[in-house]
Amino acid sequence: MSQETSVYLLQSGWIYIGLSVAVLIVFGCSWVFGIRVRRKVSKETVEFSGIFITSIFGFFAILIAFQLSGSTHIYETQRKLTVDEILNISSVIDSTQMLRADDRKDVLKLLAEYVERRQHFYDRPIQTAGMEERGRALKDAGLQLLRHAYTLLPKYSGDDRLVFNTFLTRVQMMNTMFDQQYASIFMQSPRILWQALVVLLMIISAICGYKTGMEKGQQLGLTVLFLFVVLAAIIICLNLGNPRVSAIRLDVVDAQFPMLLRQLESLR
Repeated sequence: MSQETSVYLLQSGWIYIGLSVAVLIVFGCSWVFGIRVRRKVSKETVEFSGIFITSIFGFFAILIAFQLSGSTHIYETQRKLTVDEILNISSVIDSTQMLRADDRKDVLKLLAEYVERRQHFYDRPIQTAGMEERGRALKDAGLQLLRHAYTLLPKYSGDDRLVFNTFLTRVQMMNTMFDQQYASIFMQSPRILWQALVVLLMIISAICGYKTGMEKGQQLGLTVLFLFVVLAAIIICLNLGNPRVSAIRLDVVDAQFPMLLRQLESLR
């Protein structure tokens, strides 16, 4: 599966529907199969099945715990980098007040263009090819501000140059933080882990359906609840591991960009 297809499935929600339908189909087919063979199962087979089921569920629990830990780390990393990026932009806005009035106007204009591009950088629908193009455009806007700052450097001397160097350093940090934040969105768990989780989910669905059929539908409610919890755990891992394109977003953090843009407009 290509990255473009993965992004589309996560944004559209089809991946959740597909997993749910697959679980229902496997569970239903296994239930019917269990009904047909329940009278032919010996005691020894039941005991062997119990050991087999315990092994499968134990391995799944370990794998889902490992995947949840990795997905949570990805989410927290992207969120922290976005917060750091916002703080850096805010510090650049504050440092513009130390510039001369005639220089401040052009700097604020370039900074406003950068923040406006950054505000709409993750607008949905996100496309892999479009992200690369928007990333280059935003990077160029940041470098244009940095180049303009360097052209202003000869105008400042003495204590004013020390103050201007602080502004210049913050602009450089702003560009660096965007690079780090942009690179973080490509952090992904190994694909083999997701494949293993899906395979185990299908095996568990088959086991649950088979056991339900053998037991003539006893404890059907608990079995369905168990499958729902297992499916929900995988969906949560998917969302946490892909916060920019999944149902879990960084909306609270990203909402700060319009506030920064309004602040810039008030200073111009």
